[in-house]
Amino acid sequence: MKAENAGSEGRKAGNGFRFNLFELGGALGDLGTLLPLAIALITLNGMSATSVFLVVGLSYVTAGLFYRLPMPVQPLKAVAAIAIAGGLSASIVSASGLVMAVVLLLLSITGAIGLVSRLFPRAVIRGIQLGLALFLVKAGLSLVARNQVIVGGDDSFFGLANLNISAGWLLAAAFGGVFVLLLRSKKVPASLAVLGLGIAAGMFWGSFPGLKTMHFGLVLPSASVPSLANLTAALVLLVIPQVPLTLGNAVFATQDTARTYFGTKAKRVTPRALITTMGLSNLAAGLLGGMPVCHGSGGITAHYRLGARTGAAGLMLGALFVALAVFVDGNALPILSLIPYSVLGVLVVFIGVQHGLLVRDLRGVADIAVASLIAIVAVITGNLAIGFGGGMALHFLLKGMSTVGWLNRGRNPSRQSQELG
Repeated sequence: MKAENAGSEGRKAGNGFRFNLFELGGALGDLGTLLPLAIALITLNGMSATSVFLVVGLSYVTAGLFYRLPMPVQPLKAVAAIAIAGGLSASIVSASGLVMAVVLLLLSITGAIGLVSRLFPRAVIRGIQLGLALFLVKAGLSLVARNQVIVGGDDSFFGLANLNISAGWLLAAAFGGVFVLLLRSKKVPASLAVLGLGIAAGMFWGSFPGLKTMHFGLVLPSASVPSLANLTAALVLLVIPQVPLTLGNAVFATQDTARTYFGTKAKRVTPRALITTMGLSNLAAGLLGGMPVCHGSGGITAHYRLGARTGAAGLMLGALFVALAVFVDGNALPILSLIPYSVLGVLVVFIGVQHGLLVRDLRGVADIAVASLIAIVAVITGNLAIGFGGGMALHFLLKGMSTVGWLNRGRNPSRQSQELG
């Protein structure tokens, strides 16, 4: 489906709240991006599951109520990646949320976001979207390629023709086939069907006994202000590398994607509104010890392409995360481990492909070159911010060459020769 048709469909869908299976299926469509990073921060960096999922849940509810569209809530990816790779403490990770909140809210209050928007022309936005699409496809394949079928499970292989093939690839092929068959179904959401089959497979591979470790009970996080040392470390190590990515993907690319799919129904999705809701969410993350979060253009594609059309998707998913945070005695991981990696991988690959199709409206060699450079550099370096920098440099170079060429073409030849003489 072309972007124009998608936008038309979004306009027809309206933005009232619709509570049905397709909204729920679309709501769950972005779990492949959210869960792996959230679980890693909880298990490797020692973050509180209660704080992490409570902030995510409240952010989803807030976004659903305000935007009235399926607005995603995702981890700050650069923050999460650096924190996981560097083994940073939970206190520094949550402190980065408070620092990010200050940055975003200052941009909103001062109106400086309007000036920043000039750095993000259409070709640059499309390049960011294409780069993110390639990251998503790569991440999805990495999830499928894991030897573990479920979180915390043992390695699992099938012996076929004297070859040991990871169970994840075979399950992904099966889940992918079901997903494709049901993709255009008007009765059964493809994402819900695959998630249901995946949970059954997860139980078979050993995640069911983990449910016995769960205890129901009300748990609430306590608020605290991070120390100055943690705030300083968060600024230098996490926030500075994150800011360009947040502005590019979570603000300007998110606005563009929302308007592509929903047309005038996305009128509330403005740069100032996006940095405000993200700022408030990260303020809560910083004070409650939660995971710093953002919106994201890929998340909108995930929710939309898997059936969500209204803010009800965010309300349902937000309520689910709040319940996981406060009613299971701070131990939600056994429930989340029911979903195999291969299921998340299939969803993420599909979302990446769909998100990449947004670049189809680019015209002109210059714009295509800028978008392509951003995506290529981002994939090679593994850093979307570096790709953005390269794309901006090329954009201004081509713009300067075009301006000089126009000036030269507009000059009088005889006058130009006199000037040279």
